[in-house]
Order: sequence, then structure tokens, then C-alpha cells
Amino acid sequence: MSMNSPKNALWHNFFKPKDDWVEDTANKCAENLLFKGFSPNVIRWFAAKMHPREYDAGETIFHAGDEGAGAVLLRSGTIAIRSKGVELATIKPGDMFGEVALVDGQARTADAVAIEACELVFLLRTDLDDWANSQPKHACKLLKNLGAMLAGRLLESNKNISKHSTEDHPK
Repeated sequence: MSMNSPKNALWHNFFKPKDDWVEDTANKCAENLLFKGFSPNVIRWFAAKMHPREYDAGETIFHAGDEGAGAVLLRSGTIAIRSKGVELATIKPGDMFGEVALVDGQARTADAVAIEACELVFLLRTDLDDWANSQPKHACKLLKNLGAMLAGRLLESNKNISKHSTEDHPK
């Protein structure tokens, strides 16, 4: 079978991401709190280790209850985070979601669904663990940034709960 056959072209396109995806991913990572304080070279190296995927509108990225294998960075499109039919968040390009899975492999607590066609990159916990073993200084900084991200999300959730609680029970 020749390299130009439709079957080989399909597999080639499936496993070979667009040439510019690493640079685009690195640029989005540089704007994300998780990568605060890292040099462009470290961010680009790390972006190249991520795993790109594309999803169509309406397609589920993960379901509540799925094992959390890592975090996801949205390169393009829009994602809805939903729990029991309630929309919890809308994810825009450059946002990261599912980052709790970088800490442990506990089950996802919500569904992530593509609202429109999306390009994403997955940062797997196993890749982060390998990197942490070879680059402990960088890993310490990344984990500190991850802690800041998670703390920020917790504070925002607490504000939302407090706001809704006050609205439901006026004094």
C-alpha cells in the first residue's frame, strides 16, 4: 500500500497534529497560571509533551465518574462543564480544566462537553510525574502554581455558594 493511499492518510492525519500546535499551545500555556514563572523554552518543551485532540460540537470530553488522567487546556472552541444538568462553567480558549486530576486519579466530578468544535491538549498526570522526577525544581514551581489555581477555584466556588445562599435566604 502506498503512503498516499486513503487508509495511510487517515492514520497519518490522526496521529500527526498540525505543525503549529506546539507553538500555539505554548503561547496559551504562557498565559495560564499553571505555567507562571516559567521561561518560554521550558513552556515550549512542556507543550510538546502534551497530547492534542479535536472534538466536534456536542461530543463529550469526559463524564462525571470517569477516572481523571490529567488536565485539559482548551486551544480553540468552547466547553461546558456540567453536573446533573446544571452548567457550572464555560471554558474558553486558553483555560485549563480538570486540573484536580494532576494531583490524584479520583473520578471526575462533572461532565465536559464541547459546545462547538474544539481543539484541546491533554496534560497527563503520568507525563507530569515523569517530568517531576527529571526536573524537580520546575515541578515544585508547577505544583505551587497548581495549588494557587485550585485555591482560586475554591474561593470562587465559596463566593458563588455564599451568594446563592444569601439569595435563597434573605434576612
